Formats: sequence, C-alpha cells, structure tokens
Amino acid sequence: MLIRKVVLSVVFIMCINLTLMGCSSTNQAVTDSDKSGQNQAKDQRNKEQKKMMSEFNILLENNGDIAEIIKYMDNNIAKLSPENASQMFIQVEKAQQNYLPEFETKFYGASITQKFYDAYYKTGIDLNDVNAVQDQELKQLLTQTKGAGYKVDTAEGMFYPIIDYQQYQDYNTLVTPDIKAYIDIMAVESNDPSAKDAALVIGWDEVLTRALNQEKFINTYGASAKLADVQKLYGRYVQFCLLGSNNTPLFSYDDKTMSSEARASYAKVLAESKPTELTKIIQDFLDIAEQNNYRLTAEVENYRKNCFEELGIN
Repeated sequence: MLIRKVVLSVVFIMCINLTLMGCSSTNQAVTDSDKSGQNQAKDQRNKEQKKMMSEFNILLENNGDIAEIIKYMDNNIAKLSPENASQMFIQVEKAQQNYLPEFETKFYGASITQKFYDAYYKTGIDLNDVNAVQDQELKQLLTQTKGAGYKVDTAEGMFYPIIDYQQYQDYNTLVTPDIKAYIDIMAVESNDPSAKDAALVIGWDEVLTRALNQEKFINTYGASAKLADVQKLYGRYVQFCLLGSNNTPLFSYDDKTMSSEARASYAKVLAESKPTELTKIIQDFLDIAEQNNYRLTAEVENYRKNCFEELGIN
C-alpha cells in the first residue's frame, strides 16, 4: 500500500512538471512571437522613415519651391522619429535661409513698397493677416510669404520677410528636446525682434532674460546641431547687455552715465535667476559700475573688454 502511494505521488509530480514545462514552452513561444512581431513592425517603420527622408532629400535637391518642401514636412513629420523629424526641420530651415535673399527681392519694387506702406501706415492692418489685405498684388505676395514659411517685418520704413518660427512650435512634441528649445528661442526672436533702426525695442530685463535662456541652451545642449547658431545669438545679446545698441546705449553719449532703467532691470532679473556664468558677469559689472558712480570709466570699459575676450565675442 505504501509503495502504491509513493508511486502515485511520483507520477503526480511528474505530471505537474510536464504540465509546467508545456506552459513554459507555450509562453516562450508566445514571447518569441511577440518579439518577432515587434521587430518586424520596427523594421517596417524604419523602412518607411528611410523612404520619406529619401523622398524629402530628393525634393530638396530638385525643387526650389520652398512652399512644396514645407508642405511635405507638414504632411510627414508626425510619422518620423524625433531624430528624423529634427533633421527634417533643420534642412527646411537651411533651405529657407538660403532662399531668403532671393525672396526678399519681391519686396523691393517701388509699387509693392508703396502698397505695403499704404496698408500698414494708412489702414493699420496686420500685414501677416492675408485675409485683411484688399489689394490683390499685395495679397498674392503675402500668400507666397506665408506658404514659404516667412512672415513680414518692418524697420526704417522698409518691409521684408523673416522666417516665422512661431509656426514651427507645432512641432515641439515631435522633435528632440534641443530642437524644441531652439525653436522656442527663435520664435521669441521672430515674434518680437530685439532691435530695429539700431535701437533696442525690448526692455533691458527682456534683453538679459533672453541671454540667460540662450546660455541655458548652450550649457544644456552642447552637442546640438544648432549650438553654433545659439552661440552667435548669445554673443549678440551679451553685447546688448553690456553695451546696449547704437541708438539705445547702456551709457549715455553725453555724460557717460549708465541707464537707471537698465540698472533696475538687471538687478530684478538677477534676484530672480539662478547663478550662472552670465549672472556673475552682470553682477560684477553692476558692482564695478557702482564703484565708479555708474559712469563709463576706463575700469568699466576694461571689464567689458575682458568679458568679451573671455567669451570669445567680437
């Protein structure tokens, strides 16, 4: 009887083990099938993206129509990986930059200039609102401007196209973090340019805030394809911070006194900002200026010169 029980127990255990082995094999088969399906789907996505990027590059090489290039990007960028989407944006931006001088010539004729002048100064309409424009020639040009990814800006009585980075903020969830940050920085510039007619048209606090945002990009995305562009912009803003502009000097031309508005604005931004290389530069600059009664002395001038040299700003 005892032997029978032992035999039955052994048989029972063997059955359980066989069952578990069968389940394990089945589960492994399912897992392998899932992985195979995932790999196939991934390979298919890669093939589709490679095809789209190839078509896009051919379009760039053979088609000078910026509107068509932008349209292709709009229709396909959401299907791409963040890396490919970022590369596509960078290529489109480069194409726009290269085409801009040629496109600007459409704004130079006396007739079209007068129409811009009448629409902007006499009727006060938003030149980037195509539907608000009545003149057909002007409307056609503005439609082309928008289609090419540009917007109209004006300074010194002239009207000209600039890249409209605001539109690219629609891509912020599709591109890599550095390109998102770059688009945000450039959208600020295209929406609200810092200087016109050799004068600052934004406040001193905004000048420093933008410079700090650019510095943050440089420190965060040192390997970004857009690093050099932001570094160039940053250099310009550091010059604004320490020099002002020709028609908005930081120190007045007559008595060499520092702008009291700039002093107050800088102090406010510094108090609200985390310490960085630039905050230290500006704080030391304010301290030296204070020691010199906020006048442009040789000591203040030498400090500015040394800052530009250390930062590699010409």
